[in-house]
Amino acid sequence: MPKKKQEMQYRYYEMPEDSFVLPLTGQSWVRQYGDGISYLHFHNYMEIGVCHKGSGEMVYENTIYRFEPGCFTIIPPNYPHTTNSDPGTYGFWEYLFVDCEGIIKHLFNQKSDGAQLAVDELYRKPHFFKPGEHDELLKAVMAVFEEQKNRQFMFKQKSDAYLTDLIIDIIRMNEASEDKQAEERTVLQEESGDMERLVPALDYIKHHYMDEIYIGKLAELCALSETHFRRLFHENLHLSPLDYVNSMRIHEACKELRTTDKPIRTVAFETGFTSISTFQRNFFKFVGMTTHEWRNHPENYEYKLQQYKISTYEGW
Repeated sequence: MPKKKQEMQYRYYEMPEDSFVLPLTGQSWVRQYGDGISYLHFHNYMEIGVCHKGSGEMVYENTIYRFEPGCFTIIPPNYPHTTNSDPGTYGFWEYLFVDCEGIIKHLFNQKSDGAQLAVDELYRKPHFFKPGEHDELLKAVMAVFEEQKNRQFMFKQKSDAYLTDLIIDIIRMNEASEDKQAEERTVLQEESGDMERLVPALDYIKHHYMDEIYIGKLAELCALSETHFRRLFHENLHLSPLDYVNSMRIHEACKELRTTDKPIRTVAFETGFTSISTFQRNFFKFVGMTTHEWRNHPENYEYKLQQYKISTYEGW
């Protein structure tokens, strides 16, 4: 009997304006991680997590690590994972969600070829560090937390400087162990790998959601037949490729409607919809209200998005 696919959730975070980092900190993150949750999830930004208290398991697809205070993690976008506290115990993690692509594009002055190579190297694999491992990376992470918490004059610029150093160090670390990691990726793909096989398509959608997207093109990027691609996509994400594309477009449309005074027709076309009726139908499907209603009550955004087996909440 084939192995039953585990439910997967997409947890979407929205980056603050004029920032490359979203910090999630404070006592609200003291909790029983994974309590009652059996599925993996993935994000739209790189997640950096630091464990301050508690113990349990950090699950990267089929790989399980034991976490304890002093551990920290670096997880690329679109990589399935979850955190589970030991039964009956509480943990305390704090997180940074980082717009690495924005930082890298700024570093390369919009030169796409060099920037893309850097992004590919950065997102090569997730990392789990035990206490005492790569303390220089942890020092940079904690410096970003400090700047974001204290918010002194030019804290954003200082955070960006620490994040830049951190990103460069991760890229160099990945590059130095390229052969070993290539071997690890091969083993990972052989063991489970279905979600990883879809990453080229997810990355393409992220950067081209505003364009006309063909399922055959997405399948080709993943080196799969269109039939096989559709099946794997639905098994892993629990919705069709088209619904996933439209959910990305609606997220971007929500951002535009909230932060600009552009006409609804303009927003629809700029986010990839070819007709107003298709845009309005999908907006109501994912947000649960019309564009006019939502524009009057944008604070309802994260509570109105429907899940379709993929959580699109802005946070937990």
